[in-house]
Amino acid sequence: MLANKEVNKIRTMYYEQNYTATEIARIMKISRQTVYKYLKFVDFSDDITQKKTRSPIEQYREDILKFLNYDRLHHHKQRHTGTKVYERLKELYLDYNISKYSTIKYFSRVKKEFYYKHNGYLPLDHNPGEAQVDLGDCAFFEKGQKVYGKYLVLTFAHSNASYVQLVRHKNAESIVEAIKHIFEYLNGVPHTIWFDNDSALVKVTNLENGNISRTLSDTFYRFKLHYEFKEVFMNPERGYEKGTVEQAVRFMRRNLLVPLPQFDDFEEFNKELLKKSSNLLKREHYVLKQPIVDLHFEDINELNPLPPTSFVCTSVSSRKLDNYGRLTTENRHYYYLDPALAYERVQVKYLPNQLEIYYEEGTHIMTIPRISGKPGLRYINWSPYIRLLADKPAAMYNFSFLDLFEGNDTIIEKITKLEATKLQAFLYSFANMIDDIGIDDAVKKVNTIL
Repeated sequence: MLANKEVNKIRTMYYEQNYTATEIARIMKISRQTVYKYLKFVDFSDDITQKKTRSPIEQYREDILKFLNYDRLHHHKQRHTGTKVYERLKELYLDYNISKYSTIKYFSRVKKEFYYKHNGYLPLDHNPGEAQVDLGDCAFFEKGQKVYGKYLVLTFAHSNASYVQLVRHKNAESIVEAIKHIFEYLNGVPHTIWFDNDSALVKVTNLENGNISRTLSDTFYRFKLHYEFKEVFMNPERGYEKGTVEQAVRFMRRNLLVPLPQFDDFEEFNKELLKKSSNLLKREHYVLKQPIVDLHFEDINELNPLPPTSFVCTSVSSRKLDNYGRLTTENRHYYYLDPALAYERVQVKYLPNQLEIYYEEGTHIMTIPRISGKPGLRYINWSPYIRLLADKPAAMYNFSFLDLFEGNDTIIEKITKLEATKLQAFLYSFANMIDDIGIDDAVKKVNTIL
């Protein structure tokens, strides 16, 4: 069928410019029958084009749908491809004579219809005062040192107003502390907050009947009760259910975290980020074409009041140390505290960036940095273990002590050539130096005691 522009040209040439049908056919490189067809056309109304004949492959549609329903119940890497459907249909029907190309093309169309039917998207309405929370990865310079951490974004889906806070570690205490700072800045609490299934906040268990069970972490549970908001968790692997905050995570990174932030005071910089987040509310909403700050007033009016006391972002658990005096946390991070504490039962107070260790009766023992990252990471409180090494110097090659001087072969050679008595004296001196100035400075100044 010719385009409307070409039809108009044929009719203009014939009726207004007095060309013959033969001349028009030659000029436009079409047949005379086509020219006569469009000259006789009287109804140019548009309508749906219907196929005159039903494709032979339509009769196998139900079989293809059975394959797709089967696939939905199994791992996505073990699903039918177009080629596999073609092979199975040939096995099922000996008289199957449709080409492989046509089968694959038809399967692709049916598959698209099938998955959009089950996983399609709906335009969602969000009530004022309803928020979404998500985390992103970032880096920043704190006191001149590059730190790889996280940033938390809380977005009001109704207005697209967003607020951001830096987070050093991905743990429940750090996350709820960042959210608390935003609550206090807004002087109110969203009535409903949507969250991802972050392992720091919730443990998700797949049940045999296909449902899922969620167990909130102790810190998050107490935080939710303290501020009295309703939590809503996404379905696993369905990030699009909170698309507003997903976009906000990218927007806030580009606008507030590029170039890499540099600061000396972590708390003060987070306060600055809240003010900068407010300055971004002057922009226009991408759909409603209104200033976001105007829409955000509707969110603010729907916030619940803050409780009379601020939440303390900590949690406490009782743990028994092993024969190394080592603490093992639930996420399998290992803290070597002191060999003298072997088999001791202690209370552990989890703070956003530190752990405080107490005897069972409540006497403080030590405060150590908190580890963040994949399971298996460890922290060593070096000085008591080095003093123990001084009494057992033969264990030096099986202990990670020499790793402290990795890259400095001269220091390692000096240490390994020390006589037993001098090695013991050096280890005691080095342990005392660590107590005085810290492990990093002690490693730098080790030459002074060799």
